[in-house]
Amino acid sequence: MSENQKVCLRLSFYFLPNWVDCNPFCQTRMDMDFYLNQVLHAFASMDARLLGELLDPDQTYQEVAQPVFVKKMEEIFEEFRKDGDEYIEVETGNCCELNCNPDLIRTAYRFVGNKTRNYLDFRFILEPTADLKDHCIKDIFECSFLRCHQRRDWYGIQVSLWICDDEKPGFYLSPDEVIYTEIALKAEQEILEGRDCFDLDEVQLWLDKYRSTFDFISHTHSENPGRILRWNSFLYFFEGFENYISFFRKWQNSLVVEAWRKDLDLPEEVLMEVIMDGEKIIIEEGHEYVYYLLDEKDGYRIPYHLKPITGKGADTFSGTWAWFRSRQEPLVKKYYALTECETTQYLESWEVADPESRLKSLTFHWEIREMAKNRGAEIPFGLGMGSQNHL
Repeated sequence: MSENQKVCLRLSFYFLPNWVDCNPFCQTRMDMDFYLNQVLHAFASMDARLLGELLDPDQTYQEVAQPVFVKKMEEIFEEFRKDGDEYIEVETGNCCELNCNPDLIRTAYRFVGNKTRNYLDFRFILEPTADLKDHCIKDIFECSFLRCHQRRDWYGIQVSLWICDDEKPGFYLSPDEVIYTEIALKAEQEILEGRDCFDLDEVQLWLDKYRSTFDFISHTHSENPGRILRWNSFLYFFEGFENYISFFRKWQNSLVVEAWRKDLDLPEEVLMEVIMDGEKIIIEEGHEYVYYLLDEKDGYRIPYHLKPITGKGADTFSGTWAWFRSRQEPLVKKYYALTECETTQYLESWEVADPESRLKSLTFHWEIREMAKNRGAEIPFGLGMGSQNHL
């Protein structure tokens, strides 16, 4: 370690005590005459404007220009506020990955929401000023190996600062890519802003309007899959809408909807066929989360980007969900095919992406029973009585 690094390390411990459980708006524990503490205070108070005034506009931070970094931080601060945090607490630490910029100082800070305890880890590349009385901040970037000097008993969700390749200085985009990037960003803003819900009629118009943009981006993305570009969010947003439209269309044509509309009193054998037809659509379309996400008070609406989907097939799905679940659950309970021990093992094995939801599927238990029957084995009934938490 160089002499400058040793001085910098001593200063980083001297200037900022650990702020665990300390309101950052109370400045009695830190000297605001020091530049580093002013920057940390801007983080703590979630003040993007102040952060922009303090950070050097001619430097890059996490490989992007200062204005881009500050804008990203402003978005993160807003998410903290939406989740209920009033301020951010700052915890001192060090980066423990010795292969990461080994020639640079290892000072790092964890920024923790005071309510949620969601957190963001940053490494600060510091250099002492000429008079050795303060720091210069040469860079700030995310740290994946931060060790806090005084770790809390628990934390919430780790927040990430997403940087796209085309936000970095000097990254090349073709003229067409530049144009389609601007169109994609405008399109995403258009569908998101000023909406309480996503009406499928309006969504379909939006999909038709920006189909050519999607086709260009999708083709370009398939040829250069390693790039992370700003238009990626539009790409995934578009694909998500198409997936939901496909899901609702198949659900409308399912045996579930036919039986619901006719209000049929079905014998068990036929009802099982109806229920498993609905389950097949849920599984194949990748929407097993509906078993624990949908709520009666929200009208069993499927949310997308925190906004409910309404209209056309979405209304039909929401209208049939209570009917479907009220008939599915007793059948799953009756034909539940795993013991408590086997249930635990299945949940821990992660054979599928969402084992908890798969356990709620009649198809899953019926197939296990059929395989056992083909082997000449017999699975007893009543196993679902001990597995209420998974139904």
